[in-house]
Amino acid sequence: MTEAANLPVFLKSITIQGFKSFADRVRFDLQHGLSVIVGPNGSGKSNVADAVRWVLGEQSAKSLRGSRMEDIIFAGSLGRRSVGLAEVSLTFDNSSGIFPLDFQEVCVTRRVFRDGEGQFFINHSPCRLRDLQELFLDTGAGKEGFSIIGQGRVEEILNAKPEERRLLLEEAAGVAKYRVRKKEALKRLDDTEHNLERLFDILREIEERLEPLSHQAEVARQGLALQAELHTLEIQAIVRDLTEVRRKLTASQEEEASLRLARAEVEAKLAQAEGCGQELKLEEKQLEEAVQLQQNEVFRAEQACAALENRLNVLRERYDNLEEQTQRLAGEVRQGHTLERENRLKVEALAGKQALLRHTVQEAATERAAREEALDQARAKNGLDVLEKIKGELFAALSEQAAYSNRLTGARHTLDSLEQQQTSLAKAESGYLERVRTVRGELEQIQSRRQGSDEEEARLSREERGLREALAQAEAGFRPAEQALTELRGRKERLRAKQQALASLADSLEGYARGVRELLAAKKRGNPACRGLCGTVADLITVEEKYELALETALGGALQDIVAEDLEAAKRAIAFLKAERAGWATFLPLDTVRGGSLATASAAADPGFVGLAVDLIRFEERYRPAMANLLGRTLIVADMEAAGRVAAAAGYKVRVVTLEGDQIHPGGTLTGGSRQRKGSNFLGRSRELGVLAKDLALLAREEEEKDRDLQRLAQEKTGLELKLKDLSEKRRSLREEKAVLAANRETLEVQLRRWSEELDIARQNAKEIRAQKEEAGQVLSEALSAVSAGEERVSGLRRALQREEARAQAAAGEAERLTEALTEAKVQMAKWEEELRQTSAQLTEEKARASEQARALREEEARLARMEESRAAVLGERENVSLTLTQAQEGRTDKQLRLVELREERERLSARSAEAEERTRASRKHLAALEQRQHNLELAATRWQTEWQGGSVRLADEFALSWPEALAYETEMARAEIQERIKVRRGELEALGPINQAAVTEYPALAERREFLRAQEEDLLEAGGKLRRLIAELDETMSLRFKEGFEAVNAAFGRAFQELFNGGRAELRLVEPDNLLETGVEIIAQPPGKKLQWLSLLSGGERALTAIALLFGLLHVKPSPFCLLDEIEASLDDANVQRFAGYIQKLSASTQFIVISHRKGTMEAADVLYGIAMEESGVSKLLTVRMDAGEEDPVSA
Repeated sequence: MTEAANLPVFLKSITIQGFKSFADRVRFDLQHGLSVIVGPNGSGKSNVADAVRWVLGEQSAKSLRGSRMEDIIFAGSLGRRSVGLAEVSLTFDNSSGIFPLDFQEVCVTRRVFRDGEGQFFINHSPCRLRDLQELFLDTGAGKEGFSIIGQGRVEEILNAKPEERRLLLEEAAGVAKYRVRKKEALKRLDDTEHNLERLFDILREIEERLEPLSHQAEVARQGLALQAELHTLEIQAIVRDLTEVRRKLTASQEEEASLRLARAEVEAKLAQAEGCGQELKLEEKQLEEAVQLQQNEVFRAEQACAALENRLNVLRERYDNLEEQTQRLAGEVRQGHTLERENRLKVEALAGKQALLRHTVQEAATERAAREEALDQARAKNGLDVLEKIKGELFAALSEQAAYSNRLTGARHTLDSLEQQQTSLAKAESGYLERVRTVRGELEQIQSRRQGSDEEEARLSREERGLREALAQAEAGFRPAEQALTELRGRKERLRAKQQALASLADSLEGYARGVRELLAAKKRGNPACRGLCGTVADLITVEEKYELALETALGGALQDIVAEDLEAAKRAIAFLKAERAGWATFLPLDTVRGGSLATASAAADPGFVGLAVDLIRFEERYRPAMANLLGRTLIVADMEAAGRVAAAAGYKVRVVTLEGDQIHPGGTLTGGSRQRKGSNFLGRSRELGVLAKDLALLAREEEEKDRDLQRLAQEKTGLELKLKDLSEKRRSLREEKAVLAANRETLEVQLRRWSEELDIARQNAKEIRAQKEEAGQVLSEALSAVSAGEERVSGLRRALQREEARAQAAAGEAERLTEALTEAKVQMAKWEEELRQTSAQLTEEKARASEQARALREEEARLARMEESRAAVLGERENVSLTLTQAQEGRTDKQLRLVELREERERLSARSAEAEERTRASRKHLAALEQRQHNLELAATRWQTEWQGGSVRLADEFALSWPEALAYETEMARAEIQERIKVRRGELEALGPINQAAVTEYPALAERREFLRAQEEDLLEAGGKLRRLIAELDETMSLRFKEGFEAVNAAFGRAFQELFNGGRAELRLVEPDNLLETGVEIIAQPPGKKLQWLSLLSGGERALTAIALLFGLLHVKPSPFCLLDEIEASLDDANVQRFAGYIQKLSASTQFIVISHRKGTMEAADVLYGIAMEESGVSKLLTVRMDAGEEDPVSA
C-alpha cells in the first residue's frame, strides 16, 4: 500500500446515533488516504452511506431504502427498546475555506423524531434544509454531486439515455448553476411578459374609462353639492323627528311614573280587598261550619222530636189498648157483678126451696110414718111386710139411681161447658201465640235493620270524614293552583307582549340602513329585482349569547350586508336602489366573494383562546364564502390580556376581538372601553325572539298542564262536594229511618208484652179448665158406674117385687090401699127428698160457682185496678212525653230559627264576600287596565326608544354624527318645509341621472394611474430586454462551459479507462454536436484486444468498469474533497478489483476516499479499515484498524 499525500482531511468525522442499526452513538474518525469500511453482509455497512446521504439533504425515504422517513430510526431488537430519534453529524475541515463560513471546522447535523419532526443544524445552530443545500452548492460534496457513489449510480450510467448522461457532464462542468439561473431568468421573463399583457389590458381599460369619467366627475360635483344640502336637510329632518320622539318619550316616562304610583295605590287596594276577601272567606267558612253544626243540632232535635212523637204515639196506642182492655174488663166485672147478684138470688131461692122441701119432707116423713104404722098394722094382718120391704128397697134404689142420673147430667153439662171454654181458650191462645211470634219476628227484622243501619251509618260516617279530608286537601290544592295559573298567564302575557314588540321591530326592519330596509321590503313583496338575495348576515347566522357582543363587534356594520346568490343578483339590487333612490347597501355575492382562513394551531395553545370567529357561528354551508370573507381572519379570545398575547404571536397581522367587545386591529391599533348595547342588536334580537318563542311554547304547555290540573282539581272538588252532599242526605235519611225503626220497635215491644200477658192468662185459664175437666170427668165416671149399678139393683128389686106381689095378690084391698098410699107417700117423699138433695147439691154447686165467680170477679177487679194504674201511668208518661215533646219542639223551633239566622247571616256574609270578590275583581281589572296602559306605554316607549336609537344609529351609520353633534343642525323650519326641500333636492338629483360620486376623485386618480402604468410599461419592456440578453449570455456561457467540460471529461475518461483496463481506449460522443445546450452523450469503448463499440455491446464486467472509469473521469474534472463509494466494484473480477484499488489509492492523494467494500483487493489497498460487526442482534458496532500500526481500536458511543 502507498502512503497518502499529506493533505488536510476534508471530512474529519461521521457521528451516527439511532440511525437504522446504529442504536448507540458511533463516531468514525477519518484519516488520510483510503478508508475502507468492511463487514459481513447484513452488518449495516451500507447504513453508513445512507446516513451520509441523509445528512447531506436526501428527502426521499425510498432512496434511503425505507417506506417512511421514520423507518430510519432504530426500531429496537430482541434485547433493546426502540429509540425516539435518529441523528447524524458530519464534521468538515474548512481550513481551505471551501464553505462560505468563518469557521475552521463546519459540523452539519440532521435529526428526525418519530412524530416526523425534522431538525437541521450548522455548527449546532438551527437552520433550514435550504440553508444546508446552499452550503454544499458547487462544492462537489452535495447529495447531487459525486461525493457519494453507490452501485446504483453505476447502474444509472449504464442504463441512462444519452440526454440523462448529459446531466453528469453538466454537473462536472459547472453548468447546473447556470441552468438554474437561466430557468429563473426564463420564469422572470415569462412573468414580465404576462405583466405586460395585463398592463396593456389595464391601460386600454383606463383609456376607455377616462373620457366618460370626466363627464361623470362634473355631474358628480354638482350631485355632491346637492347631496351635501340633502345630507343637511335629512339630518335636520332626523333631528326634528328625534326631538319629537324625545318629547313623546319624556311624556310617556312621566305618564308611566304616574301610572306606577296609581298602580301602587291599586295594588294596595287590591291587597286590602284580597285580605278582606280572605277574612270574609275565613268567616264564611267558619259560619258554614256553624251552619253545619246547627244543622246537625236541628237534625238531632228533629230526631229527638221524632223519637218523642213516636214514643207519644206508642203511649197513645198503649193507652188506647189499656182503655179498651179496661173497658172490656170493666164490662166483664159488671157482668160478674150481675152474675154474682143472680147467683145470690139463685142461692137464696134454692135455700128457700131447700127449707120448704125439708119441711115438706118432714111432713111427708110424718105422713109416711103414719101410713107405715097403718100398713104395719094391716100387714100384720095380711103378711105384706116382705113386699113392703122389697118395695122400700126398690124405692131406695130408685131414689139413689135418680140422684146418680142427676149427677151424670150435671157432669155432662159441666164437661160440655168446659169443652167449649177450652176450645175458646185454645183459639185465643193460638191467636195470642201467633201475634207474639209475629211481633217477635218484626222485632228481629227491626233489630237486623237497626244493626244494618248502624253499620251503614258508621260506614257513611267514615266515608264522610274521608270525603271532608279529601275536600279540604282539594281546596288546599285548588287555590294555589288557581293562583299559580293566574300568575303563569300574567307572565305569559308579558312575554307575548315583549315578543310582539320585538317582532314588530323585526318586521319593520328597525335599525337597518335605509337601503337594506328598502331591499328587504321589496324582497318580501316579491319584487323581481330582489331575486337571488338570500338575506342580511344578521338573518343568516345564529350565535350563542356568550359570543354575541364579540361577533357584533367583529361584524359591525357588516351585519347589514346582504348575501346574494351571485354577482348578477347584487347588480340587480344595486340598480333597484339607484332607480328608487333608496340608499346604499353592501353585497356579498357567493360566486365572487372569497374568504380566507387562519391556521389557529399556535393561537389555540393560548389559554384565553376561544376560537376562530367563523367557527363560532352557525349558518348554512353554502354561505361559508361570505362568512369566511367577513370572519375568516378574526380570532375571538376571552379578554384583553389574551388578545395581546394572541395578536403579538400573530405579528399583529390579524384582528383579535375579546368577548367584551374590545379588539386589536391588524397593525396593532386597539379599540375598547365601556359600551352600551344599541337598540339595533340584530343578533340579540333574533336570539331573544327565539328564546321568547321557546319560553312561550314552554309556558303554553305549562299553562295547558296547569289548566288541566286546575280543571281536574275543580272536578274533584265538585265531585267531592256532590258526594258529600249525597252522603249527608243518605245519613239524614238513615237517621230518620233509624228513628222510625226505634219507634216501631217500642210499639212492637209494648204489643209483645201485651200479647205475652194475654197468652199467659189464656194458658192459666186453660190449665184451670183442664183441672176442672179432669174433676168433672171423674164425677161423670163415678156417676156412670153408680147409675149402671143402680139400674141392675132396681131390676133385681123389681123382679123380687113382682114375685112378692104375686104372693101378696091375695091381700085385701085396705092393705093394698095402704100399701099404695104408703108407696105413694114414700115415692112422694123420695121425690121430695131427691128434689131436696138435688136442690141442696144445686145450692152447693151454685154457692161454689158463686164463690168461683166471686174469686174470678175479684181477680178481674184486681186486673182492672192494675190496668187503671197502668193507664194512669201511661197517661202520666204520655203527658210527660207530650210536655217533653212540646219543649223539644220549642227547642227544635229555636234551633231552626237559629239555623235560619245563621243561614241568613251566611247569605249576608256571602253577599259581602261576593261584594269583596267583586271589588277584588274590579281592582284586578283596574290593575290589569293600568298594567295594560303601562305595557302600552312601555311598548310606545320601546318603539320611541327604538325610533330614537334607530335615528341615532342612522345618524351614526349614515352621517357619522352623535346626537349632540347633530343638534348643531337644528333648525326652526317646519318638518313639512324640510320634507318639501328634500323632495326638491331629490328631484334635482334625479334629474342629474346616475351619479358616480367616486368620479370626482377617481378621474384624477385614474389619470395619475395611467401615467404611472405607462412608466411601469417602459420599465417592464426594459426589464424584458435585459432578461433576454441575460438568457442569451447564459446560453453562451453554458455552451462554452459544457464544451470545455465535455472535452476535459472525455480526456480524463480516456485516461481512466486505459489505466483501469491496462490499455484500450474510450471516448464520449455528442449526439447533436451543433446543439450543445440540449445534445445527449453516448459512450464508445474499445477494451484491449477488442474493436471500438457502443457501451451497450460490452460485457457486464466491461460495462461496469467503463462506467467506473467515467465516474473517475468526472471526479477528475470536478474533484470532490471526499468521495464515498458503496460497493461499486462488487461486480468486478479480482484482477479488475486490483486495478480499481490501485487507481483509487493513486487518486486518494487529492481526494479523500471512503469505500464500503467486502472485496479483498480493495481492503488490501486501504490505509485504515473500519469494521462493522453485529455482535448484538440488530445493533451495529464499529472496529477501527490502522494498517500501518496494525492496531485494533474498538469505537463506541
